[in-house]
Formats: sequence, structure tokens, C-alpha cells
Amino acid sequence: MYFCYILYSLHEKYLYSTYIGFTDDPLHRIRQHNGEIKGGAKFTKRRRPWKLALVISNFPNKIAALKFEWAWQNPFSSNFIKEDIENKIIIPKMNKKKLSNYYNSIKFKIEVLNVLINSKVFERINLNINIFEDNPIDDITISDILISNFTKINKINNFEEFKKNMNDHKINEINDVDEDLISFEGLNIADKCIICEEEFNNKNKNIKKDEINILSESSEGINEDNKDNKDNNKEYIVKCKVCKCPFHMICLANYELNKNNDIFNLVPKKADCFVCGKSLIWSEWVKDFTDQYKK
Repeated sequence: MYFCYILYSLHEKYLYSTYIGFTDDPLHRIRQHNGEIKGGAKFTKRRRPWKLALVISNFPNKIAALKFEWAWQNPFSSNFIKEDIENKIIIPKMNKKKLSNYYNSIKFKIEVLNVLINSKVFERINLNINIFEDNPIDDITISDILISNFTKINKINNFEEFKKNMNDHKINEINDVDEDLISFEGLNIADKCIICEEEFNNKNKNIKKDEINILSESSEGINEDNKDNKDNNKEYIVKCKVCKCPFHMICLANYELNKNNDIFNLVPKKADCFVCGKSLIWSEWVKDFTDQYKK
């Protein structure tokens, strides 16, 4: 699991200045930033101590989290949100020094976050925003984040509670499905796609990392209108994370788009498993694929 996070400084001189980062272990990373263990960015050394304001989770893979981090750090350079930042955030008139401090403030960073999670690139990922109590983010700013229909916000007290919530979420996700529906042994569908009824060609084992990026980081090849990539996409197989039922990725995507008469998007918001009925957001289907084949 990968995370993006924002810290704020408690140093008297740099009070509430911020730092945005990426990690696969937030608890370990905050200890590095505060000098408790080796590591941490040079920028954070002289502004210690730091506290976590919030942690963003549920990215489908490492690349998505890194892209999110970079856009959050560099909103005026990111092609994802540059225009939206200029149009949706009112920048106060002030001298260069004050403006620099404003750009590094928690208020501005949260405003950028709000634009970022509502951008076309990230709005359909169903990100989780975990807000730690005792932080300088006021309630008005928090309510602004709720504009995204797909984003969940969790208020938590400390990292132990955060880790427990993550573990409980995984357990509940599996226990949510009726065990009688999970098994499809003997149905003769493990070797073919239920939707198109074509047999799998078992080429997934030879997929390269650059091919994985096409599936997880862009929409190219998912829409049936893309004729050049259509046949190649039949090679890409995803499996339900609960019952392990396999599908062609393009078949599942196009079925869901057609079912919902969604003609404006290249990937669906979610997809339902034909066997166990489990509904998963699209990034979870892609995550299962990339986790299995990028190793």
C-alpha cells in the first residue's frame, strides 16, 4: 500500500509550514523526518518537530501515488491541475516573501488537494483521506474536501488507530461476501472470459512493466473505439479479488460502461463480479492485475 501525506512544522520560526511526501510506511517516515531514525528529507531537518496533518491512501499502485505527490507539490507545473489551480483558487495579492509563505501554508496545500482529488485524473480512484485530530486544518477546509463524490474522509486520533482501520477494512472486505457464492469450481469458466466466452491466451505471464503502465496509469486501450489496441487488450486478464473469477479487462470495462450508458468516460467507476457479485472500484481491479504481474 502506498500513501501521500502532508506534515506541518511545530518549530517556532517555521510554525505551520508544510512538507508533502510519499511513502509505503507513514509511521516509519514521520520518525525519519523528526530525526528519531536515519533518513528523511534535508528540507525537514531544520524545521523539526513535525506532525502529520493527513495521510491519503488507496492508490492503485506506486506510480499513481508518485504522480499525485508531484502534482500536489508542484500545482502550477502539473498538467493535471495547472489550469484548475489558476481558475479555482484565488491567490491573494502580496509581496514575494509573503506569497512564498502562503504557497507553503497548510491552507493553500489543502486547497490544492481539493482541486487535485476532483481532477479528471484522480476523481475516480476513490481515495481515502485520513485526517489526524489536533491539526491546524479547520472544519471549513475539511468540508471543502467533501466535494469529491468518490473520496472518503476518516478522522483518526493516532497512527495505531490508522493502522487498525486499514487492517479492519481489508478483513471486512473479504467477510462481506457470502461464502456460498465464492466458489466457482466445476463451472468450467477459469479458462475463459465469462463475458465474451473466449478462452484466455495466457500471455499475462510475459507482460512487461511498461505494458502495466498502460493499464493502470492511462485510459488508452480500454475503450473499444481504440481499434489498434483492442486485440492486444484481450491479452490482459483481471481477477476478482474475492472469488478469483477471471475476465478480459477490456470486456469487463466495456460491459460496465455500456450497462451504465457511460459514453463520456474510457474506464468505469466500478465493476461487479459476475460470480460472487462483489462490487469493486475500477482501481481495485487494476491493482490486482498490477500487483500480480509486475513482480
